Amino acid sequence: MFKYLLLTALLYFISYLYYVKVSHGLGHKAEFLQLRRFLPCALLAVAPAATAQIQLTNSLLLTSMAVGISWIITYPLLYWNTYHKNSTDFGFHFDTVFGLYIIGWLTALKIIVLNFNIFPITFLIILTTVEFLILLIPISQWIFYFLYKSCIDENSMMMLQETHYNEILEFFKSFSIPVNLLIFVIPTSVYGIFIYLNIDASVSTSISINIYQLITLLAIVAFLTIYLWKKGKGVFVRTGIVELYLDVKEYFETTKLYTQNMKERLKDLQVTPQKPVFDKPSTILLIIGESESRDYMSAFSECEYDTTPWLKAKKEDPHFLLFPNSYSCIAHTVSCLERALTEFNQYNDKQFYTSCSIIDIAHKAGYTTSWYSNQGHLGCADTPVTLVANTSQTAKWTKQNLNQVQYDEALLEYLEEVNPQKNNFVVIHLKGNHFNFINRYPSQFTKWGTPGKYDLILNYLNSIAYTDSILEKIYNYASAKLNLQAILYFSDHGTLPDKRRSPNFDGFGTVRIPMFAYFSDEYIQKNKEIYQTLSDNQNKYFTNDLSYELMCSIFNIKSNHFDETNSLASPKYKFTREMLTTDLGKMYIKDDTTK
Repeated sequence: MFKYLLLTALLYFISYLYYVKVSHGLGHKAEFLQLRRFLPCALLAVAPAATAQIQLTNSLLLTSMAVGISWIITYPLLYWNTYHKNSTDFGFHFDTVFGLYIIGWLTALKIIVLNFNIFPITFLIILTTVEFLILLIPISQWIFYFLYKSCIDENSMMMLQETHYNEILEFFKSFSIPVNLLIFVIPTSVYGIFIYLNIDASVSTSISINIYQLITLLAIVAFLTIYLWKKGKGVFVRTGIVELYLDVKEYFETTKLYTQNMKERLKDLQVTPQKPVFDKPSTILLIIGESESRDYMSAFSECEYDTTPWLKAKKEDPHFLLFPNSYSCIAHTVSCLERALTEFNQYNDKQFYTSCSIIDIAHKAGYTTSWYSNQGHLGCADTPVTLVANTSQTAKWTKQNLNQVQYDEALLEYLEEVNPQKNNFVVIHLKGNHFNFINRYPSQFTKWGTPGKYDLILNYLNSIAYTDSILEKIYNYASAKLNLQAILYFSDHGTLPDKRRSPNFDGFGTVRIPMFAYFSDEYIQKNKEIYQTLSDNQNKYFTNDLSYELMCSIFNIKSNHFDETNSLASPKYKFTREMLTTDLGKMYIKDDTTK
């Protein structure tokens, strides 16, 4: 039994240490969580071999271990090699979980087949084929890496999924005959070796287990089959490469739907005027923050530390309007922004895919649209936002540039691409104050606490100060270079920095957000009513799913897809504190008794 415990310990500690090594920016909570999670995984990896008392050198176990270890190593390592110099946080614990569990699952199935001894060779060939197909996924990633010196990313996955079979044939035809033979021979040889090893082991291995051991093995197989392969929630679909594949697949499907509906929307959309009224080409900015709570911002609250010195100073400037009673409609990015960016909100019965977006409005109003993001590109938490972003004439993500360190300052150079000779509407989507906070700013920026030291509150305060400095730089550049007329800034939601984020409503502290607007002298002169109304409404209550209408007012347009009663900048604004809700209508803002 000692040898099985030793193997379990080796798999556990090596897998954990490897996971920590090829991850980036993990918080202590994540590290301790996986420290606990990997132990049952390692136990179940070895349990079938221990139950049947097969030798650790038995090929039935070794081929399964080869498959599992390849999954543990491949995607996390290739991702690390590709992104560790510029991405501030990532980790793929499900690849380790899958790798360990697949060892136990495959080994248990082989032992059960040999125990029943009914067509064992046939069933072993079937199992070996399954084993090889699972192994083929890591092998393919290594081939891609050696060809392109990069792990498979969103763009390459899109290319792979869009490739027609004729193009695949052309791709292979581009290689010489020896190379094509090699491509065929290597996987075929691996498959043949696996077949030989498993069948040879079946001949030389005597399996003799009692009914209790058999029940144990069957229970392991049943549990792992569900846990590994359950549709939508199994470990397999949450591994790095498979999740990427599914995200891209979903993106293509939703893009088709969004594009189809967009044609109908734009056919019906009417906007006047269709050209900005400024004296010369100008720029309007929409800046979206992330997880920033006004409770920790010195511009909005009494704070021990001056976390927002630039914005706090601007409170005295009449060009800046701060809105201290702004709330998020929900403390989840995707659910919030698919509403904030479109007509779809808590208070109507519209749907995201059929709603006009602020980009649609800007196009019709005569603006050249650009979208620059330091957020994710695809995935359940990004795709709806990406769909809106991609309707811009220019849409770029820092994540797609492997040469950029992904702090928000990386977005500043994108502003240099904006043509000052055009009327521009530019959306800037910050990473802001997203957990893990210590990864949101360069260590040399640290103002409170020790650089590089993990401290949730101080790290969060530093990230807020960093965001304040980024907002200042954006404002300064756009004012000097782009004839800046207006800025609207709001955060998608807030957070409780010292508390683990919950999928459920976790108090009003998670939805109390900052919002401010800036207007130039020219804007104020040409849009006096809008400026004055917003100034008068600074202390009114607002939820950010009404940002679409607020931006429509800032554009000073009329449209059949613009309900002025939803706009904080309109005298017709209908909402009061008693009417507004958060958590998508489940909680009333009036119940927030903390100021």
